[in-house]
Amino acid sequence: MILIALEAILAFLGFFSGGSFLLDPSGESHDMDTTILEDTPVGDFALVGLFFVTFFGLLPILAIYGLWKLPRWRWTDTLNKWTGQNWAWTATAATGVTLIVWIAVEVMFIGSPDGFPRFLQVMMTLLGIVILALAMLPRVRAYTKLVD
Repeated sequence: MILIALEAILAFLGFFSGGSFLLDPSGESHDMDTTILEDTPVGDFALVGLFFVTFFGLLPILAIYGLWKLPRWRWTDTLNKWTGQNWAWTATAATGVTLIVWIAVEVMFIGSPDGFPRFLQVMMTLLGIVILALAMLPRVRAYTKLVD
C-alpha cells in the first residue's frame, strides 16, 4: 500500500531528523544554527527534535500498525465517532495535516533563509498533501470504516 510506504518514509525522516536535533540541539548536524530561531518561541532545536520524533516518527509508525492490522481499540471510538473511521485513519490523516501545518508555521517563523533548502520544504509539504489526499480516497475510507 502506497500510504503505508509514505508513512514509513515520514517515520524514518522523523526519527532521523528528530534524533539528530535531540542529540545536537545546536542544529550543526543539519548545517543549521540557532540564529534562525531568533524570532521563534524556542532557543535551540531540542523541542523541534522532540516534536519530530513524536509527530513524524512515532505517529506514522502507529498509523502504519493501524493501517496494517486495523485493530479495534474501543477506547478510541469516542475520539473517532464523528469520522466513522478506525483510529488508524485518523492517525494517518493527522500525520498529513501535522506535516502541512508544521511547514506552514516553519515558513511563517523562519521563512526559507539562505542555506535552508526550500526544496525540502516543498517536498515535505507535498508529502503531507499526498498522505492526506490518499487518506481521503473512498477506497481507503471504506477500508478503515468503523465496523460494529
